[in-house]
Amino acid sequence: MGIGYLAHAPARKLRLCKAEAAQPALDERLVNVPAASLDGTVAFATRVYRGFERRVSAGCPLKRSGSCPAHCKGSCATRLALAAANDDDGVPQAIHEYVRLGFQVGPQIRNMLSDATVARLDTLARYTLTECEHTRQFARFSLLEDGSYFCSFRPKADTIPLTGGYFAARMRDEKFCMVDPAHLVVALHEPGQRRCSVSRVDPDLCGELASASTQTAEGEKYVHAMWRRFYDSVGLDGRDASQRGYGLRAHWMPKRFWGGLVELSPEALDPGAVVPAAYSPTGRGHTKAAVPHLGQGTAESQT
Repeated sequence: MGIGYLAHAPARKLRLCKAEAAQPALDERLVNVPAASLDGTVAFATRVYRGFERRVSAGCPLKRSGSCPAHCKGSCATRLALAAANDDDGVPQAIHEYVRLGFQVGPQIRNMLSDATVARLDTLARYTLTECEHTRQFARFSLLEDGSYFCSFRPKADTIPLTGGYFAARMRDEKFCMVDPAHLVVALHEPGQRRCSVSRVDPDLCGELASASTQTAEGEKYVHAMWRRFYDSVGLDGRDASQRGYGLRAHWMPKRFWGGLVELSPEALDPGAVVPAAYSPTGRGHTKAAVPHLGQGTAESQT
């Protein structure tokens, strides 16, 4: 986007798209923009982003007072980051048109909610926010053999970088790893850190990390069974596919997440043969293939 702006390319003659989704029209020619270096690309993108932010925030009373909310619903530039995390193939062009409009009209863009360009970007940003909420609700961690926690999650937007801070705050004293195989993103957290370290990895490394989910700690099956029993106990009858309540359940808990939810996994029906010490009446781990009553212990190894 910045290269096109510096080249004085008219917005109507420049269309941005993802390389894998490029389908040029009869009068279009593809131009691949190489990234000389990651640091240089990030610095250039930051320059464009900051310039846009200054342009659309000029005259904003919330900006001047320093009270602009983190997820401003106006024309705050943070919506660009939310839209960019969306998986839609039209994201590059939608952001391009929005940024061009923002540089043209400045702070007036905050009041142009009915404009097609603004509405398109708002739709992309709202969807990303919804996926962020799904990540916070449906990501499930399991305790591994080395004492750390692991989670593999597949959202329909690049939400791990946006939600890593939430999990770091909730699990401040824990070491954990979150893997998004769909977007090849890994978030690592060390005990005591306020933030997660987010990295892009290659598919092979991502697959190796995802395989760690099978290396659970002894007694973790017991915790999963506890969660399954708790869910079955507090749930309402009539939630299977042949009954009326199934649609409501599928709406609030999308089916694409069901495979990663221990409370819905058939494997969680088996508590295993080991009871963790934290859930044993004697405070010591022992062998017992039965799930205790709900009042015993707390499910500390799930977030």
